[in-house]
Amino acid sequence: MYPWLSGQEQQLTALIRQQQLGHALLLKGVEGIGKRALAAALAQALLCQHTNVADNKQGVACIHCHSCQLIKAGNHPDLHVIGGQQQRSIGVDAIRQLTQVLSESARLGHGKVAIIEQADKMTEAAANALLKTLEEPAGEATLLLTSAHPERLLPTIRSRCQQWLLPVPESDVVLRWLSGLGLESNLAALNVNQGSPLGTRDYLAAGTDKRRRELLQQFGQLAQLPQTLTSVQSGLLEQPVHLLWLQLLLQDALQLALGLSSTGLRLADSEDLCRALSQRGPEKLRQALTSLLQLRQILQPGAGRPVNAGLQLGQWLNDWLINIS
Repeated sequence: MYPWLSGQEQQLTALIRQQQLGHALLLKGVEGIGKRALAAALAQALLCQHTNVADNKQGVACIHCHSCQLIKAGNHPDLHVIGGQQQRSIGVDAIRQLTQVLSESARLGHGKVAIIEQADKMTEAAANALLKTLEEPAGEATLLLTSAHPERLLPTIRSRCQQWLLPVPESDVVLRWLSGLGLESNLAALNVNQGSPLGTRDYLAAGTDKRRRELLQQFGQLAQLPQTLTSVQSGLLEQPVHLLWLQLLLQDALQLALGLSSTGLRLADSEDLCRALSQRGPEKLRQALTSLLQLRQILQPGAGRPVNAGLQLGQWLNDWLINIS
């Protein structure tokens, strides 16, 4: 288990041992915190044939019994998983099929477990189809739901679940873990990934942090090298998160322009660049930041009528160059 979730796992498996875990559990926390791994560990503990034996004080899975070996092989007949990153939505047919399976007797006689990953992707019809099962699960069925956006779930779904919040882990814990993986971790990388440990791991492994520093440096040099505007524009449009990088940079620059301490800069590894940008003054930085936030908002998927992202960003960059001249 990930180090920042080990305490949560111990608490939840203790509830399993004490038979105090509800029949429906909602694990909620930021994207990339490890909800899937924790749900899988709880499912194994629930299905383990030795979880309830007298000498098992913690309720953890034994990993040796037939049930645990089937889970390891990925073919346990009483464990059912739906949803996940690859699905845009979870439809009513998938939920109806799940409820039908859960109504049947357990194949190994030790209960049934269903994991619904990213449960907020359920359509309204799917969520409504799940309500009765959440209210009166058949037999020893346990449902484990995960969500990074629990507010998108129907209130009736949330109210029927035992909710468990997974807090954003302490940065030093995550940075040590990343270093143990052989990655050159830094707090700025964690911040641009909004504290997500797994997101930061993938970001660093892909070498994206180098791209962030290069792109923001190019942006900082626009006044001296205006001919690079097209390159900066295309770079910022490569991924939606690139505009977040720019937002964090301007926020740090504004912090310094206001005479505040450099402690707490989100992009501490770009402090020199932030100080140079802070010379533009708080008013110009505030205006640029406000319009950038508005731009990010209108470029969000589903924000309304499609817009020309290149045109909108190009206008913002031109305004930036005029304001800093």
